[in-house]
Amino acid sequence: MKHLYSLVLIIMLACLTACTTTKETVTAGLANPAAFAAVHDTLQANNTPVKLAAFVQEHGYFDLVAHDASGAVKWEEHDVPNALANEGEYMIEDVIFRGNAAPTGYFLRLYNTTPTLTSTLSSLSASEPSATNGYAPASQGITRDSTGWPLVPQLVSSHYEITSKTVTITATGTVGPVTYAALATSSDNTGKLVAYAALAATRTLASGDSLQITYKIRLQ
Repeated sequence: MKHLYSLVLIIMLACLTACTTTKETVTAGLANPAAFAAVHDTLQANNTPVKLAAFVQEHGYFDLVAHDASGAVKWEEHDVPNALANEGEYMIEDVIFRGNAAPTGYFLRLYNTTPTLTSTLSSLSASEPSATNGYAPASQGITRDSTGWPLVPQLVSSHYEITSKTVTITATGTVGPVTYAALATSSDNTGKLVAYAALAATRTLASGDSLQITYKIRLQ
């Protein structure tokens, strides 16, 4: 029980900072790894970031800026922290450490539901806006090259961060409502859900509105 109290204290202190880590990288050296794994899954399922010192952490953020037809800003959200889906965790580890094929690119998607760690693109599909009225996931891609990621990684707070190009959705009719932004490896439902982030409010684009979305990621 003493070990469990210590574990909970570590996690409470860790949640003061915005970053994420996978449970597999931290359970090995703990006195009660099963307890940590259970708490980790609960916290991340509720989009509560978890940090433990001395482990690799993924900081992913979405920036979203909506304009009306005249170009005036309607609303904006910056540095919206993501949660990694299980598929995203697996992909990162499988590609980086096992050398398996990386996706050719990524796609920015919107949903009107609450994803969880185990969500997939298929399970979220019913809550995605239809591919009409200017919302077209195939046109919302970020290629895995210097076009999709125009700048080399930049030092931010002593750690390297890379930022995607800006994807713009121009509504020709109503798009939404939506409550989550997501990063996926395909524009259809055959790929993987990498990460997702909750918007501050339910958002809807009217005809003539545009939405600019940028994704950035930092490892430390």
